[in-house]
Amino acid sequence: MKNNFGFTLIELIVAITIGMLVVGFGSVSLNNFFENQKVESIKQELMSNLRFARNYAATNQFASNGNSLLVIINNDGLMTSKSYKKDGTLIGIVSTKNIGQKGVSIAVDKSIKFSVTDGRSINGVVVVTITGSSGMTKKIKIDESGLIYEE
Repeated sequence: MKNNFGFTLIELIVAITIGMLVVGFGSVSLNNFFENQKVESIKQELMSNLRFARNYAATNQFASNGNSLLVIINNDGLMTSKSYKKDGTLIGIVSTKNIGQKGVSIAVDKSIKFSVTDGRSINGVVVVTITGSSGMTKKIKIDESGLIYEE
């Protein structure tokens, strides 16, 4: 009488192949999840910084009325806020923050200018596009009334 207390070679190969497929698909999904989280965190930080700039302008924290706050975001994710007098001369740099991360690009269709008198965007609708290396895209829109929201 013969006792079979083990697995055959074919059974082991099939089990290992299925295990490798599960691990492979799991790692791809995990990488996509981390990429999406990176893009989402940049979007949230950018929205927070833009709201700060808008509120800074709206609370009239400048020397006199009629000044403006210009927000410039470059493709590397460096956001600079500069305050200007009514005649266009630079008062000073309010803040400079690096919100970019490796593998994520930020594109702005034009600079963002908030007026001091009401804190609204005075140069029309602005769209900021954040794109991850896997193609994940998030958009932030600033409308004429100064509202900042995800598109």
